[in-house]
Amino acid sequence: MHYRCRKNQALLTAAEKSRFVNAVLALKANGVYNTFVQNHINAMTSAHRGSAFLPWHREFLNRFELELRKIDAQVTLPYWDWTVDNSGASSIWNADFMGGNGRPADGVVTTGPFAFSTGNWPLAFDGPRLRRQFGVSIGSLPTPADVANAMAESVYDVAPWNASASSGFRNRLEGWINGPQLHNRAHVWVGGSMLPMSSPNDPVFFLHHCFIDKLWADWQRTHPGVAYPAVGPAVGHRLNDPMSPFSKPGAPVRPADTLDHHAMGYAYDTEGLCFHIPKLKFIDDGGKLKFKDDQPKLKFKDDKLKFTDDPQQSLKFRDDVKLPALDQGKLPAFDQVNDPLGNVSNPGVLRGVSTGVAPFVLSTPHHSNAWVGASQQAQVQQLEQAMNEIAAILQQAQQAQQAQGPLGEAQQAQLQNLDQQLQSLDLEWRKLQGLA
Repeated sequence: MHYRCRKNQALLTAAEKSRFVNAVLALKANGVYNTFVQNHINAMTSAHRGSAFLPWHREFLNRFELELRKIDAQVTLPYWDWTVDNSGASSIWNADFMGGNGRPADGVVTTGPFAFSTGNWPLAFDGPRLRRQFGVSIGSLPTPADVANAMAESVYDVAPWNASASSGFRNRLEGWINGPQLHNRAHVWVGGSMLPMSSPNDPVFFLHHCFIDKLWADWQRTHPGVAYPAVGPAVGHRLNDPMSPFSKPGAPVRPADTLDHHAMGYAYDTEGLCFHIPKLKFIDDGGKLKFKDDQPKLKFKDDKLKFTDDPQQSLKFRDDVKLPALDQGKLPAFDQVNDPLGNVSNPGVLRGVSTGVAPFVLSTPHHSNAWVGASQQAQVQQLEQAMNEIAAILQQAQQAQQAQGPLGEAQQAQLQNLDQQLQSLDLEWRKLQGLA
């Protein structure tokens, strides 16, 4: 299954940050963002100080993420790990992302895309200006030790199932035990617009709660089978109670519906489920052609001419595959060669000549051959793009292994295949550069 991948904001590229910011600004402009702020304001008792705190916000974030993806399908929610990025100097507060702290006099944010002066971020509730006051109400953010204490809780929630509960993962993470701690502490540390129930006014709310959701997902993975309370909590917080405002007549959304975040379509970058085989220019796909072009016709060539075309010398293919029947004057055409994606219906068959195999093989050192008429510089850039994509996937997998231990056999096989592809691409790149 392919999951939407939620990444640590510190690992986002500049392009990923820009896409996220632009999608958030678009939701603000079309009015959708303010509905999320309003829904949170209305959810004081149904979404806080009780068992449904985590399920309610998981559904809330999921719906927000889906709205973002209506604007840009490549956007997912990033998370803010405040145990690491724990100061006003952290990159999350850079001017190209969340913007920085508010000015000392009144806390008004004056930097970044969400500053009032941009004209793009007037607050409809508790506004009109976004405000932050880092560390004024409380001096520090939660620590890894604080997270470890919450992760050590063996049950999800305990009586009286509210802010007074003396133990349990939910109340420990929400931050009422010896509070403010964890979730509550981060709100208080940012201060300003993050303090009232209109706290989603600050986009960092979603990055903060995304990390809270990740911690719940981590706890669920290390405590499989621990039950969510079906009886005991107040109405609206029990396992099968409809949650407002998400539930509609005949279509309730219950805490039970949120317990498996994978079933909701997303995963976190530390789970080892996010990396995937990209759609590169050069792919090995069994019996299908290995090279795809963006133009209506396939155009590949290799070092040595094997097949010539018509008198106009518009060569179609050359490769190391030699077939006796093709040493004659003309190159038989592929069936459906005008398919813009190159997905021919029977790629192993040339008109009048059955090859029995696909004509191009990824494992050969010539898998990256470029198109007729393409410059060597374009070939080099294309190879570098492909190598960068594969290298990024391998790096992400390495991070997953460090966080969670060895990957499964199928994932290891995929990574080995990608590593071989990377080596082969590197060899071709070196040839083009005259280094091999």
